[in-house]
Amino acid sequence: MKYAEFNIENHKIEFLNSVFGIESVLLNGKMISKKFSFSGIKHKLNLNSENFILKTKYKQFDKREIEIELLKNGKTIEKQIIQADKKQRIYWMLIGTGLGIVAYKLLNFIVGSLN
Repeated sequence: MKYAEFNIENHKIEFLNSVFGIESVLLNGKMISKKFSFSGIKHKLNLNSENFILKTKYKQFDKREIEIELLKNGKTIEKQIIQADKKQRIYWMLIGTGLGIVAYKLLNFIVGSLN
């Protein structure tokens, strides 16, 4: 899902995030960074011989926001705060519930086989 877009001169930088925590950064439609993140990460890119960093911070238990900051040569040039997708929260709750059930059944099996 696309969360943010930054326009620098004639270039478009896009930030996408999947329900499984895979963050992607596109420059003019071309993938330049793809990383897994649970709470946020930094993506480095070079544009016109200048260093940019797209920094993300996911506030999942507080306001459920994604803070996206674009830095140029270490200085913030733009910052966006986006509400996290509700579907993403539901998927993570389902995954957590599923893992909890599996862990419970596994522990019951282990305890039962010890007796």
